[in-house]
Amino acid sequence: MSDMQPLFPELGLLAEFDAAQPDFYVHGFEIERGRSYEDPVLGDRVVTFAQANGSGSLYGIWRRDDRADPATLPVVALGDEGGLHIVARDFREFLRLLASLPGDCEPDIDWECFGLRECDWDEPLDQSAFRAWLDETFGITPADDWEPIVDAAQAELEAEWAAWVHPLIPDAVWSPVHELNLLQRFDDRLYEGYANGFWLLDDYDERKRITNPALTADMSPFAENDTDTVFALDTAGRVLAVGKTAGVHVVSRDLREFFQLIAGLTDTELWCDEHQAGLRPCEPAPLRDKYLAWLETTLGLRPAADPSALLQSAQTAHP
Repeated sequence: MSDMQPLFPELGLLAEFDAAQPDFYVHGFEIERGRSYEDPVLGDRVVTFAQANGSGSLYGIWRRDDRADPATLPVVALGDEGGLHIVARDFREFLRLLASLPGDCEPDIDWECFGLRECDWDEPLDQSAFRAWLDETFGITPADDWEPIVDAAQAELEAEWAAWVHPLIPDAVWSPVHELNLLQRFDDRLYEGYANGFWLLDDYDERKRITNPALTADMSPFAENDTDTVFALDTAGRVLAVGKTAGVHVVSRDLREFFQLIAGLTDTELWCDEHQAGLRPCEPAPLRDKYLAWLETTLGLRPAADPSALLQSAQTAHP
């Protein structure tokens, strides 16, 4: 790298290869040759090292801790118009991702995801020199499909990433809680209800329709029953039913138990007022079967066999 020291030897080797190439070998990819970009919010915890696409998106190292070898830290993508996403568990895995990207596309990074868009070139890039160099230098060969590389990195690191990045840039992930982000992605694909009396709020910790003075800064609303009750996480990880005007009651000991609770509701919904939280009759959610399948496949959970007993148990443990 011409006027900046490489962050670690592997990046220095890539910079040397990059400098010797007459043309692009991955669409939109270009090693930074000046001072790296520093976000005023993320500071030095995300250190950028390359351009990711032609519109100015970037790749950076996420300094999740202070380990001695930065090459073992995750790589993230920063969209030029917003969006931050984990794309690789470490730098060598990132190199494999680069080699696996198709020669006629470049990264397309927004708030929703790290994806690809087609490039307006007559012919795909010749990636043979880059792939040969990777094999010779690191023993790295391309994957058949780039997406599993990103998926594996996000599956392993997203819980930690969400808890770290959400307080700094709330739009980067829907919630600081990993399980809620998984549910939000499932929710985003559906246009009908999947759990009785349950609707995720547009924004995590949304408070604009809640006038209840008992709602404190230690409670984070995440869903509602669409009439009189919102559901919030407290700092102990419990789920609370919070009346929109009055009342706060524990309804489950943790989020997973809450997911099981609402999955077990067939013709009732959760509600609360100033004095109590309980169940009342309601119309069944039309897409409940999809939610049950998601719950078991994604989190390994099954619906509560007796929601009333589960609710009573939580209330007894935390009156």
